[in-house]
Amino acid sequence: MSVVSGKDGKIMIGETSLAEITKWTFNPTANVGAWHGSGGGGYKKRVAGVKDGSGDIEFKVDESDMIYDTIPEGTSVTLLLYRDGTNYFSVPAIITGIDFEVDIDDGEPNSGSASFETNGAWTDNP
Repeated sequence: MSVVSGKDGKIMIGETSLAEITKWTFNPTANVGAWHGSGGGGYKKRVAGVKDGSGDIEFKVDESDMIYDTIPEGTSVTLLLYRDGTNYFSVPAIITGIDFEVDIDDGEPNSGSASFETNGAWTDNP
């Protein structure tokens, strides 16, 4: 096993790279149905069902590349979530919301986050 640094991570939509991304998360899930039948001996059995997923994108606000102009809430996109320079997830998604943070007290750089939910089958491209 080789540990990989996230320093080369990025997000692209087609050929366009989103600027100033500081962190992203992708949470693939599967619905799991449980049941107990007469042959279960007092133990439940489970089966994997429908897959789903969601995630978040954290960014610094860059006036020259405003993320909310590129992917406003309600937008359908295919996100290319790069784990490093070459390995990525291709995720059809809908942007469900965007949050902005302006730190008046300390004057930190303006930042924000966007949430997404999957919209179809995603692929892992190692």
